Amino acid sequence: MPYIKLDHAGFEAIYREYWRRLFDFALSKTHDRDVAEELVQSLFVEIWERRTELMISNVRSYLFVSMRNRVIDYYNEKQFANLELAADEVAADTAAPDYEMFLDELETTFKDAVGSLAGKTRDIFMLNRLEGKSAKEISVELSIPERTVEYHITQALRQLRTILHKGIALIITLISGIIF
Repeated sequence: MPYIKLDHAGFEAIYREYWRRLFDFALSKTHDRDVAEELVQSLFVEIWERRTELMISNVRSYLFVSMRNRVIDYYNEKQFANLELAADEVAADTAAPDYEMFLDELETTFKDAVGSLAGKTRDIFMLNRLEGKSAKEISVELSIPERTVEYHITQALRQLRTILHKGIALIITLISGIIF
């Protein structure tokens, strides 16, 4: 298949024939006229700048694949920008007094939840999660089977998950009531 030569006349012919179709394609994907126009213009600018090195055999395929890739890049950049914005908002929120209040309430709720566990279950949980001891080390220290230690850890986690889920929902409700 012969390659297209992109001199001034050839470029202008391609531009006139495909500009509107590429714009419509980009608009259907981005739903934003300004973005679609920018993507099409940047594609044609790049083609013009690289006209001496490009070897295009199927202009239509080349243009639409290039435009599809530009739309994908646009969404990737947009997603990354949204993540950066969210990170900035979180960083700003962590400096707010409401965040400190939330952490204090969360710590109190956690301590109360651990305190509500049965004695042996609480002791085993504290040894495992707060002191970092393994089930085997705890079983040796307390002279009980390792499976019993695992059972108590599982029970503690189950109970804490239930208690903390309710507690955090309540804290968020209270804090959001204060904020608004």
